[in-house]
Amino acid sequence: MFKAGRFPEGKVTVLTLTAEQKQLIELYTRCRDNRYTPYIFKLTPEQSKRLKKEAGISPKRFAIFESYRGEDGIELSYNVINRFSEKSFEIPHKTLISDRTVRKYENEVMGWEPNPLAKPGISNSAVGKCP
Repeated sequence: MFKAGRFPEGKVTVLTLTAEQKQLIELYTRCRDNRYTPYIFKLTPEQSKRLKKEAGISPKRFAIFESYRGEDGIELSYNVINRFSEKSFEIPHKTLISDRTVRKYENEVMGWEPNPLAKPGISNSAVGKCP
């Protein structure tokens, strides 16, 4: 559960969203489908470097949650972001695990299919359309 829209415990890294990241979140919000993995959010190289410095690990993909839009907590335990304002998001360090472990979780435990929203550049090429 969030407290005042933020993770209430533990260290977090706070980052600023890029225009492309905002577009991806908008597309994901409109096109969410529970058959597909929610692990589609990627950091920029600069964001990844900062997270690695602050947390000691920087996974390649994250699941998106938005207290900014009224969500009151996260439904997943691993590699999540919380967009808490128009321009900012936070990554709780205690949820960070290796990409390999997340792939195993999403494939073997959850049975999710690859998400078409994870394709590079989709947020720019599919404005307004769900794949």
